[in-house]
Amino acid sequence: MTRTFTDEELRKIIDMLFSHFKKPWILEREFRPYLKAKGYTDEEIDEIWFQALRKGLINIGGTYVGRQREFLISKPPREEEG
Repeated sequence: MTRTFTDEELRKIIDMLFSHFKKPWILEREFRPYLKAKGYTDEEIDEIWFQALRKGLINIGGTYVGRQREFLISKPPREEEG
């Protein structure tokens, strides 16, 4: 069964990731083991990034590391609030 995360849970997880890695983008090979160490299953990790993407909390992209294509997540730019 697919787990649904609340907006607050997703924000907390995404903020935790970017706070831990201290960079504007995170490779899947970095965030997946980190979240697994925090107790999340592979299925939950897939749902976290998918739901966060749908809610606009992250962007997804890809890059090459050596000759291998790597999936990555980044935070979308935030508009300055007046």
